[in-house]
Amino acid sequence: MRTPLAWLNLLHDKGRTATAMAGTTFAVVLVLMQLGFFTSVLKTARIVYDDLDFDVVITSIKYRQMLKTGYFDRLRLNEARQVPEVADAMPVMVAMQLYRNPENGNKRSILVIGVDPSRSYVKVVAPEQLRLVMQADRVLMDILSRPEYGDRYVGLKSQIGPRSVEVVGLFEMGCGFGSDGTVVTSDTNFARFFPGRTTQQASLGLIKLKPGADAEVAAARLRELLPDDVVVKTRKQFIFDEEYYWTIKTSVGVIFGLGVIVSILVGVAIVYQVLSADIAKRMPEYATLKAMGYPPGYLSSVILTQAAIIGAVGFVPGWLLANVLYAVTRAQAHIPMNMGILLPTVVFIISVTMCCAAGLASLRKVHTAAPADLFV
Repeated sequence: MRTPLAWLNLLHDKGRTATAMAGTTFAVVLVLMQLGFFTSVLKTARIVYDDLDFDVVITSIKYRQMLKTGYFDRLRLNEARQVPEVADAMPVMVAMQLYRNPENGNKRSILVIGVDPSRSYVKVVAPEQLRLVMQADRVLMDILSRPEYGDRYVGLKSQIGPRSVEVVGLFEMGCGFGSDGTVVTSDTNFARFFPGRTTQQASLGLIKLKPGADAEVAAARLRELLPDDVVVKTRKQFIFDEEYYWTIKTSVGVIFGLGVIVSILVGVAIVYQVLSADIAKRMPEYATLKAMGYPPGYLSSVILTQAAIIGAVGFVPGWLLANVLYAVTRAQAHIPMNMGILLPTVVFIISVTMCCAAGLASLRKVHTAAPADLFV
């Protein structure tokens, strides 16, 4: 039975091994947090659209993302209903407006969604709730809005833009990097909250298709029918473009992506320093093994096994700590960060690979020196 030299080396100097594993744990926490924030960007980019029921969407040609939608004439929705595959075309109005915290008077931007209350196409809002906002200056409020908006309860009286409002219902949607809170109201109330806007101006046109209709075919026919002041996209394409905008075109995704790279480099540097010091300390032992005829591949396998063990064992406390931080982030910031299975699996592979890369970088001293020289 071959001696488990890698394990014995790690157990012999527990302080150095603990330092390497602590460095790996630190890197794992950083990578998991950065990837968690990055994936939450994808989730929050589509969080509103996931809760809207549509197969195809019509937007203004000026649409950039949810907070910069532009608007188009609702006449386009009447024209869209002429397409045989279209079952219904529903307007949505979206914009940011100031909300006054009734507790302290502070004002903060909030996402306002205006819908036709006679049609139920907001998944998180019950039809009976929508009927409540038919009355003037009535809104439904997302209970997951950030605490800066104050308490959220039925009967709350506050102000949105120039109008006094009353909260007549609550729902759960969640906030993201674009908005910290959301209210839903009727299209008529929406126009009241935004002087200069009218109910004829839609931010989005949600198209529901007839059962069995192909979304790509319907979208193509709508593009042929409608003028070039609007853009038509399938649900899949629309959500992909929204995710692409937030992760690639804005600095949000780039920052978190660079954070992952920096975290990995930090982990590699720490493990490399520890392994290099360990190799330098054990040069006589490695020289003896080399003089006895052990091939370079064996020495490499010992060091790489040490590195892999550091990466695997150091991952566990990092994963546990990251789970705690994920829970705190969800509770305090209402950001949808969920670990799942895929994310820790990927980071485990990154952790082991990172440590093995550090191990490979530290092998040079052993392979380039002659056994006799190592005893000098």
